[in-house]
Amino acid sequence: MSVSAERIRLRETKLTGLAQDMRSGHIWLWRTGLAMLFGCALMYALQHFDVRVINGVSVWDKPAKFFLSLAVQYGTVSWGLSQLPKVNRTTYSINVAVWLMLIAGWLEMGYIIFRAWRGEASHFNATTAFAALAYALMGVGALTLTFTAAFIGWKIWAMRGLGLWTEAAGLALLLGAVLGTIAGAYMSAHGGHWVGGAQTDAGGLPLFNWSMSGGDLRVAHFVGLHASQLIALSALSGDRRVVYAASVAMILLTTIIFVMGVLGTPLLRA
Repeated sequence: MSVSAERIRLRETKLTGLAQDMRSGHIWLWRTGLAMLFGCALMYALQHFDVRVINGVSVWDKPAKFFLSLAVQYGTVSWGLSQLPKVNRTTYSINVAVWLMLIAGWLEMGYIIFRAWRGEASHFNATTAFAALAYALMGVGALTLTFTAAFIGWKIWAMRGLGLWTEAAGLALLLGAVLGTIAGAYMSAHGGHWVGGAQTDAGGLPLFNWSMSGGDLRVAHFVGLHASQLIALSALSGDRRVVYAASVAMILLTTIIFVMGVLGTPLLRA
């Protein structure tokens, strides 16, 4: 079989077996990811019955998006673990990292839903002592999510000799965690995600609600975090050079979008 034919066969195998890989990586990441998808659907359904808004969009918009983002993240980490032999993905340190990730995710979602139910902002909310403390703890939770992803990525990366998919999975989780954390930390220190423009999500980019009149630091945070999925998918090429080219491209893209946000320039202008 030619090299090209072998790459095509492997690509088809990986695509058709994607769900099974995510399930076999870590069963609780898989189950929690499914639960998060259900939560996302429920939050979007609530928007049809609850007309309250925060910053111009439904109070249930943020919980829905965070449920979806966590579902994607848990699925990606579980898929990455599936690239390791079973004995290596069930070690004590891996299990501890996974459970810290799961607990942090549910605590974050619990607080975001609590604030949405009250019609209040969960992020950048320091209106009371409790809100300020809870927001600080959310920061700890967010760091826990990214640090555990980076740790698992490093563990996978250490076994990159197993093949391109293992190498891509480890690199993807490491870079996604680093890029997302840098952008997120700056946004937190800034005290908000808007930089100039209208201080509202109403009229923002469809689906994402990113500002179209000024800078929005959420864009770089989003691109940085989800570099994990794009870098992992680049392994479908079957070419190690493409994986590293994709990694460099995501670093540059995140940096450019981050600078745009800091300078008050929208990703797309209305």
